[in-house]
Amino acid sequence: MGKDRHSRGRWAALAVAATVLVSTVAILGTAGSASASGPTPGQINNLRKQANALANELTADQDDIQAAAEAYDEALITLAQDQARLRRTRAALAVLRRNLALAMTNLRIAAIDAYVTDNGAAAALAVIDGSVSDAGSIAAYAGSVTDQLQNAEHAIAVAKDRVAAEARVQAAQERAAAVTVATELQARDTAETETAQVTAILKQVRGRLGTLIIERQKALAAAAAARARKLEEEQAAAAAAAAKNGGGGNSGPGGDTGAYAPLVPAGSNAAGDEAVQAAETYLGVPYVWGGASRTGVDCSGLTMLAWEAAGIYLEHGATAQYAESTHISPSQIEPGDLIFYHFANDGPWPITHVAMYVGSGPYGTQTIIQAAETGTNVAYYQMYWNGFVGMGRP
Repeated sequence: MGKDRHSRGRWAALAVAATVLVSTVAILGTAGSASASGPTPGQINNLRKQANALANELTADQDDIQAAAEAYDEALITLAQDQARLRRTRAALAVLRRNLALAMTNLRIAAIDAYVTDNGAAAALAVIDGSVSDAGSIAAYAGSVTDQLQNAEHAIAVAKDRVAAEARVQAAQERAAAVTVATELQARDTAETETAQVTAILKQVRGRLGTLIIERQKALAAAAAARARKLEEEQAAAAAAAAKNGGGGNSGPGGDTGAYAPLVPAGSNAAGDEAVQAAETYLGVPYVWGGASRTGVDCSGLTMLAWEAAGIYLEHGATAQYAESTHISPSQIEPGDLIFYHFANDGPWPITHVAMYVGSGPYGTQTIIQAAETGTNVAYYQMYWNGFVGMGRP
């Protein structure tokens, strides 16, 4: 029973937490619709973590359902066994009662025969045993019969008392087993009901989170479009500087190093170093558009996973990550900072590629890491400036 109460308390806490999460998501959704960019990445990330924690707890508590179902089945088996044993004991008790009644009847007959020792009794006994010929022998024989019947009566009475006591014990066991069956059935039904409730709540939370993320993506896209003109001007200035310094054109990531001064790390921070280390674990993983796993990543998938390992959530998209980052100049760059690009023929999006600054490696302080394009693997590259738009720190 203690475990059952504990389980119910845990389920109640889980249901309350899930309900609070639904309310929080609803509030953020209302507040987000009135803001320019919707809920912040931190708010969405926090909600996602809470939802994942609830989902993990729900998965773990499936063991309670399985245990409750197994306990219920075992209790049913025990109850059936107790009932069968009790039926057998009661049947044996009934037989003993009948035998006792017969023994008592025979005893009364023997007592009468022992008392009445006249010629009629002698004749009756002589029919049984021809050696019986006098009253003394008749009395002795009758006494022997009486003793045997008394002993039989006593033995049957003792057996009856023993079986009756066993029947009482088994009846108590049967009642206890019936109570256990009812308790386990209630525990199983409660676990299944509350699992269904929390599962429905989590489904609602995840659906709303998906809506919030879509709304934020739309808001970021709108903000990016508003900055497009300014970014185009910056690109034009960068292109002019590159042309002035003899930089060549390139339509994709990782070509000319361009015209900017070589990068020199301004410092470092623990989160950035952790993000770099995480990104380096993906070296050799193939580029897959839209990928964000060990089987394949794209440019923003790599940076998202790397910074997630450092405890900072970024959305899966170069434009979104540019909007989420604090913009810095090349002179402020530190390991883990992101470098954003837009290449010719990449379409209307102002940011179309992102790489991560490493700071030291095969190209010294000019080393970056990126998932460049289809047909390549995650690798180190030398810092390049063609298509450069800006830098940011998550």
